[in-house]
Amino acid sequence: MVKKISNSVHWYGLKPTPRDPAFSGKLETTVVVVGGGVAGLSCAQALNEAGVPVVLLERDFCGAGASGKTSGFITPDSEIELSSLLSSYGPKKAKKIWQFVQSGVEKIRKNIEQNQIPCDHHIQDSLLIANTASGFCHVQKEHEARKKLGYPSELFDSVAVRELVGSNLYAGAVRYPETFGMNSYLYCQGMKKVLKKAGVLIFEDTKVDRIDGQKVFTQKGEITAKHIFVCTDRFIPELDVLKKEIYHVQTFLGITKPLNADQVKRLFPQGPLMVWDTDLVYNYFRLTGGNRLLIGGGDLFYTYAHELSTTNERFAKRLKAYIHKKFPELHFELGSVWPGMLGVSKDLLPVLGPDGNNKAVYYVGAATGLPWAAALGTYAADTILKNRHEFDEDFSPRRKFVIGSRLQTLLGTPVTYALSHGIAKYF
Repeated sequence: MVKKISNSVHWYGLKPTPRDPAFSGKLETTVVVVGGGVAGLSCAQALNEAGVPVVLLERDFCGAGASGKTSGFITPDSEIELSSLLSSYGPKKAKKIWQFVQSGVEKIRKNIEQNQIPCDHHIQDSLLIANTASGFCHVQKEHEARKKLGYPSELFDSVAVRELVGSNLYAGAVRYPETFGMNSYLYCQGMKKVLKKAGVLIFEDTKVDRIDGQKVFTQKGEITAKHIFVCTDRFIPELDVLKKEIYHVQTFLGITKPLNADQVKRLFPQGPLMVWDTDLVYNYFRLTGGNRLLIGGGDLFYTYAHELSTTNERFAKRLKAYIHKKFPELHFELGSVWPGMLGVSKDLLPVLGPDGNNKAVYYVGAATGLPWAAALGTYAADTILKNRHEFDEDFSPRRKFVIGSRLQTLLGTPVTYALSHGIAKYF
């Protein structure tokens, strides 16, 4: 029987930060950014650095959504790997998209280093690992794609991979550098402080009820702006737009109580790595500060569920079972397990672009990973700062998907997204 485990987000309890006051009254500005996650903060940062007056509105607190609940894997790999991009788009465009998401990695890295943001920043290589022989075929394709496009990559077979992770139940892996882990909530809170100091007006506990023309209406006031960037990821459909283009996937995260040095050595004989496997609904783990093991995963039934699940004890069992199967000699205790939802599109690429009926409004959503969010927020700002539009067609909400709106109506959204993601990743 599993002991009662906290379902609170571990990150939030480490260094709680007072919320900023909610917005009230009337205000005019040049730009309103809606959303205090990595995308919204990156958008506001780019605009502010260009001298544009910015107001940022957050419905809860900065980092309250997907950005602050995630595993903190800062890697260009996310829900879709380089090999899938190469297969779908060819080498030129695949590399262009990869460089774009890499720019998000570098933006986050630069912000941490230049602003000395205390967010449990740990440089760790990435390891895409295979559970089965068929999974190893996927790993080999990823290695080949990286080598073809000129990126560093090391391939390990089932024997060699044991030198990296202390388990004989993996079929192989691909490893690459220039990635890191962090506490994403503390990063968001750190960027909030940086932006406030730079002159950005930030209002938390401020839910946007509707947008009409150039006016943003909140519960206690309204703001008029020339440009409105909505960077709220899976919450965009709540504004009655992009309901079929943006959905979510749900995952669960658990974090252990501190491991001892011998346990860490058993897990990572040559040093900590950020690890995830090749399954469609995948498991992943990395070491955080204080020698705690962060473990993530889910199952198909809950991944595409409409509502956020709170069955943390069920997933505590699943997460513990996964690690125990792979590392049977590793005994640990989970401190907390929490759910999170990540905005996604049907092809796992982001969704961004102007509102079809209101050119003052620009949406940024379905950023599958923090580097994507950072890159997309910057791109959105650059559409007005630098007339940037090179990814407009690729990420447009009006692009064609394998399963269109009519068939989606018949199948239902959860089934549509499950099928679409399988096709995007493996076919």
